[in-house]
Amino acid sequence: MPLICLLLLSLFPWFAAAEEDPFEFPDEDLESTIEAVNEGDLEFLLTPPAESVHHHINRIRISEGSLHDGWAELQQCHRHLDAVPHLEIVYHPQRIRHIKLLRAENIGSSRVIDSRIELRDVRQGASLCLQAESQSLHRSGPHGYQLRNGPYMRRFLDGYYPMQLTLQVDFPTDKIRFITMRPLPLDTGHARLRDGRVYWNGWFQGKLFTEMDFQRLEPVNKP
Repeated sequence: MPLICLLLLSLFPWFAAAEEDPFEFPDEDLESTIEAVNEGDLEFLLTPPAESVHHHINRIRISEGSLHDGWAELQQCHRHLDAVPHLEIVYHPQRIRHIKLLRAENIGSSRVIDSRIELRDVRQGASLCLQAESQSLHRSGPHGYQLRNGPYMRRFLDGYYPMQLTLQVDFPTDKIRFITMRPLPLDTGHARLRDGRVYWNGWFQGKLFTEMDFQRLEPVNKP
């Protein structure tokens, strides 16, 4: 049977897939690999895994224009990618535009094809960074906005494995205010809320969708 590698990335309900020759886990790693399999139930990890895992970094900037059309600036990096011969990162074609690759390391070749990124010869310790615009901000009621991302997951065959997520969102404090986010834990040392910025970093396994709620500020009536 061919190996099917699925890497589902943030921001869009879409997935990346590649089919290549099969491989076998070394005998000494087989038991630990089976034990690590998660069937999709979301679990936040209190301590990081012993070894480096795929680190997904999303930096999103909500501008004044985003409040009108939903398009937000995106800078995205993937570190410690799993070594595979062929990998495609596929985005929803109606929710991504202006993809530009910024950096690729330990990857034989990388190219943008419409709304997907094709990677060949992904080696150990590979990383990739890009910039784009994503339509991820949605109106929520008459005065609210919601930033939706997901699913985040690291999936091989029928199992889900640990993954690190760093999410940073910048927003205009003179237009909107942050209300809450789900389901990312806010009561940990990994979460920070500063003037115009929400930050979260942590580890999880399973399938993760995130939501951030904002509220529009009412204009100040001048006398």
